[in-house]
Amino acid sequence: MPRPTRRGLILDTTSAVDSETGTRPAVAAPARRAIWLDVARGACVIAVVMLHVRIFVYDPLTPPTAGTDAWRQFTEFFGPFRLPLLFTISGLLVSRRVRGGWGDRRNVLRVASSYWIYLVWLCVFGVMSAVVAATELPFQIESTADFLRQLAMPDTTLWFVFALALYVVVITSLQRFPPMVVLGCFAALAVLSGFVPAEHAEEQWLHMIYFAVFFAAGVYLPALLVWFSAGRIPTKLVGTLGAFVLFQLLWQLTEEGTVFETSARLVRDSAAVTLAIVVCTVLSRIPAVTRVLAKVGRRTLPIYILQLPVIWLLFLLPIVPELYEIPVVRYFGPVFGTVVVVAASLAVFWLMDRTHLRYMFRLPGRVSARILSPNGDRC
Repeated sequence: MPRPTRRGLILDTTSAVDSETGTRPAVAAPARRAIWLDVARGACVIAVVMLHVRIFVYDPLTPPTAGTDAWRQFTEFFGPFRLPLLFTISGLLVSRRVRGGWGDRRNVLRVASSYWIYLVWLCVFGVMSAVVAATELPFQIESTADFLRQLAMPDTTLWFVFALALYVVVITSLQRFPPMVVLGCFAALAVLSGFVPAEHAEEQWLHMIYFAVFFAAGVYLPALLVWFSAGRIPTKLVGTLGAFVLFQLLWQLTEEGTVFETSARLVRDSAAVTLAIVVCTVLSRIPAVTRVLAKVGRRTLPIYILQLPVIWLLFLLPIVPELYEIPVVRYFGPVFGTVVVVAASLAVFWLMDRTHLRYMFRLPGRVSARILSPNGDRC
């Protein structure tokens, strides 16, 4: 696979760390498969942004007659695909290095870089929460105690970045154990998360427990995942679609908030990942689609981080409710909002990347070099 450019490495969804090591985790796949990886990441982050725009901007600012229920159903349909696929790909991209254990110091660098990004932006979100008085805004940091708690227990959209660092720490530390045992333990934890009372279902720590199995699947099953992107794609499309529909129907028969429901959800989400890989492989063969999704997929980190400030801005701007009075804006609000958030996030990052603010997305070079080699010599 051709070696990516330095800029592309900076924006790897696994963390910003690869911009400092100068290499991307190897995936034994030809160039076509590399394209589907970026297409999949782009589709996932767009789906995440659309969900947040719908929940935090569209729903509260539009009347019930605006079709909010239809958009709710549409965005929630992609729930089995968004984060399961994004975490699976994140694990796949770091598979070889993570399985090399702590002997590969790039794993130390990856963890340090991810937590650095988390800490920097947690401080930014804390300042935003202190400056903006509106109480209706999502993911506000309510106090100093809340900020200190979130150093170890995320409760904002940054939980994704924190989870990546945590998963690398745990899986890298478990390399002496058989992969299938580790993967089975993560699957068991995901299932047992169904014991948690329903009122805690949306807490970020529970998300980290559930989605860990998908990151682990990416680490331990890269060959199987790549297999879905090659060969007889039409046959695999029919098979994975059938499996997803079957397990979706099975999940709908379970009672929410039970271990049975979580077990069915895990099987359904696993089927969704395989279906998404096949679909993204097909999409990667369409040049017009590839240009957009792959470009976004190589820049998921700044979009994921900067989406919250832009969403706050959309919610607070007086002109936004007025725009919803225009029929085409009202009925396609989540689409327009998603385009604005993605475009604004990329524009802000483009500006930041040309100043010292770029270090809000990656460790300073001297720190990275020190981590890679305590003696100061790069490996």
